[in-house]
Amino acid sequence: MNKDIKINPFCSAMAGIKALHFIDIKSVSSILPSGEGCVLTLKSGKSWSQIHFKKASAESVPDGNAYHHTVETTVPGKGENDVSDLMTMTEGRYVIRITDNNGIKWIVGDEEEGLRLSIKDSTDGSADGETGYTVTFSGHSLWAQMKLNP
Repeated sequence: MNKDIKINPFCSAMAGIKALHFIDIKSVSSILPSGEGCVLTLKSGKSWSQIHFKKASAESVPDGNAYHHTVETTVPGKGENDVSDLMTMTEGRYVIRITDNNGIKWIVGDEEEGLRLSIKDSTDGSADGETGYTVTFSGHSLWAQMKLNP
């Protein structure tokens, strides 16, 4: 597991990435700062989708009056992820939920702009090499990643 979340304004105990989930911003009712984190409310009947990854990293970097977020994952290719589904996802905007190795959940992005998805083939080109894709969610928001309050 990678331990690349670098700026945690409310906590320095980020412990790598155990799980990644995403949701389209159209499914989010609100994300409100609360105490040392945030409260996220989904619209009725909406739920998170999981990203099954081989490796993942995340970063929130100050950029003027906002934060630039990047969540990058390497996902398996052939038989496990349909590239046409990934291509369709490039049209949406997303909020990411990261669960670290301590079980703490973090929110990256917001419901105003959302993170955009891009994909790149990460196959090594050899006949017996691993196939896969690099999936990157990136964008700006007013907030650094925030701990999700229960």
